[in-house]
Amino acid sequence: MSTEPKLFGEIAFELQYITTAELYEGLAVQARDEARSQPHRFLGQILIELGHLSEQQVLEVLRILHDRPRQGTRES
Repeated sequence: MSTEPKLFGEIAFELQYITTAELYEGLAVQARDEARSQPHRFLGQILIELGHLSEQQVLEVLRILHDRPRQGTRES
């Protein structure tokens, strides 16, 4: 079992909210923006703008991300 935390895109893909192509498209937009020194946009925001995710799906992915135990802490 991997101890590395999953990223937003990985979770969205695992939930079958997006395809691999849609994930890469969003990441490409994010990288292009960064290369152009544009303000950072979160991947979820980009995927909504591209029409690949709904706001509700983004909220579900974020819930999963934030509900998991933090690194270095133990569950009671």
